[in-house]
Amino acid sequence: MNPLRFTMEFEAATIEHLGAKLYNALPPVIGELVSNAWDADAQRVEITLPEGHLTPQREVIVKDNGCGMDAVDIQESYLRIGLNRREAAGRDTTGRGRPLMGRKGVGKLSAFGVADELQVRTVRNGNAICITLDYQAMRSWPKGKAYEPTVVAERTGPTTEENHTVVVIRRLRRTRPIDAEHIRRQLARRFAVIGEKLTTQGDSFAVYVNGQAIMAQDRRLRGDCKKVWDVAGLPHGDIVDASCDWRVSGWIGIVEKSSQTERGVDIFARGKAVELETMFDMETTHIQFARAYVVGEVHADFLDAEEDYISTARNSARWDSDAGQKLQEWGRKALKYVFEQWLELQREEKETKILEPSDFGSWLETRTPREQRIARRMLNIIVSDQNIEPESARPLLEIVKTNIEFQAFRELVDEVEQSGANAEMLLRLFNDWRVVEAREHLMLSDGRLEVMEKLSRMIKEGALEVKQIQPLFEEHGWLVNPSWGNVTGQTRYSELLRTKCPEPKQLDDKDRRIDILGYAVGGAVHVVELKRPEKTLSRDDLEQIEEYVDWARSHIMGSGPDSPKYVSGLLIVGRLSGQRELEEKQRRLAGSDIRVETFDDLLQRADNIYREVERRLKQVAPEYSREARRKRQRAAAS
Repeated sequence: MNPLRFTMEFEAATIEHLGAKLYNALPPVIGELVSNAWDADAQRVEITLPEGHLTPQREVIVKDNGCGMDAVDIQESYLRIGLNRREAAGRDTTGRGRPLMGRKGVGKLSAFGVADELQVRTVRNGNAICITLDYQAMRSWPKGKAYEPTVVAERTGPTTEENHTVVVIRRLRRTRPIDAEHIRRQLARRFAVIGEKLTTQGDSFAVYVNGQAIMAQDRRLRGDCKKVWDVAGLPHGDIVDASCDWRVSGWIGIVEKSSQTERGVDIFARGKAVELETMFDMETTHIQFARAYVVGEVHADFLDAEEDYISTARNSARWDSDAGQKLQEWGRKALKYVFEQWLELQREEKETKILEPSDFGSWLETRTPREQRIARRMLNIIVSDQNIEPESARPLLEIVKTNIEFQAFRELVDEVEQSGANAEMLLRLFNDWRVVEAREHLMLSDGRLEVMEKLSRMIKEGALEVKQIQPLFEEHGWLVNPSWGNVTGQTRYSELLRTKCPEPKQLDDKDRRIDILGYAVGGAVHVVELKRPEKTLSRDDLEQIEEYVDWARSHIMGSGPDSPKYVSGLLIVGRLSGQRELEEKQRRLAGSDIRVETFDDLLQRADNIYREVERRLKQVAPEYSREARRKRQRAAAS
């Protein structure tokens, strides 16, 4: 009996292009073998992956209980590159009536993208055949001569085994361990037919990875979404092109939590993924935040029907084709609608989260129609801003409540400008302006006086400095300098200074600082070191603040458009020493804009400023003075 002999016609460049260059990861490689098992009418596929670090001896094994192959199948079908199985068989379904997944006859080469050896052992009708394909040997095979796979004689011949096929991938080109769970999830994503009830009566398709079955729920399911749309229920429906009868099925949904890695729509044809996580090449500027929340599963069988609109690697649609362009247009419309629905849903949920714990709604009912209109406009701006979380939005509502009269006045100014001013309108405008401005300044002054009084009590009563005094200075930068308005970057520069300017470990507790802060005001950063209120100034303190400022000037100042252009220093202590040499060093440091002040200095200066503000402005708006407001509060309480 003549020994078995098989041949394989190919060009070396073809093997490299269709194997090594198209496939460079295990999930799509194993996916091609699972696809072959489906086409062989297998009902069970067992994938065995090695554990731990890989060596050349470790193997990936894929076994299926499909129909197997005989010698003719191996020679005429399996070893023929580029064979269109559907055309060759004259049908596009399997014996069980499954739609064939394979088409271009190149999937068998996928293993050479990750390994150098592929062994196939297949059994049909009581006869086994085992062959080995060696990638390196194929690359160096004499040009013009057909490659001959090695027939493994000891594993070939008559057998009592049932029909099946085993593919062994050897000499893997990687050493890092294989994540079996990742492979399982990826296969679940790539095949819509795994774990599902098949339409053919009595048919099933189960895939196992290291003994664990892949389930339908391992894919992204519509049940995982908080809001979902059947594609047929979208405004533009499921018709991609009516003239060609191109339709889609499936769903698109919105998940609860965003993701940057598992998002977008998975496209399937004949139960196999054509492309994963697509956004149909939609411009990234369109409701950017929504992208991280949208998932979906769209079946477009027309991509793999009479004409083939899938790439050679079978991992993406041919978007430049007519069908690809039509599907892309449909997908963009679908995503645009879902994005807009997500935006409205987010807005509604956010508004509920913001308003439920507050009394903003009841407060709004007490305001004038003009103020209600402005307040609702501001609320909409807050709710629509994706950078503002519900928790941080509530304080903004308080700002709206305390400033609504000022905003209403500004709108009145706009109306006057548009309609033309007369004497009566201007007089009312000026009077309104004085009252509103006085009220705002009085409320600001009152709030700051309360903070200063609180700080004074803490110092006198011996507060826990770090826990109580530190937060006051972090939140109220004006305590350091009453002229400061918005203080930005405080957290960032403070953390940088704390990290880069640690205190000496040998310091006594009484000499340690409460905190070191970096306030960004305008184009400058102000380094502020807070010592304890009972601390008396020492030379070490002066040298320390000088060192901190020197470091900040060397590492924080820059020439960029957003970089600080100047750094100053301020040391805040409980008492000055009165020593002449320290006073002289203080003067020298002051010349370099590194100053020393006591807590009493800060409090006294701020107190003078805000009490003078109150004295002057309560004549303009007496009903908003501190005394008047507290009187009203006491009356309301009684």
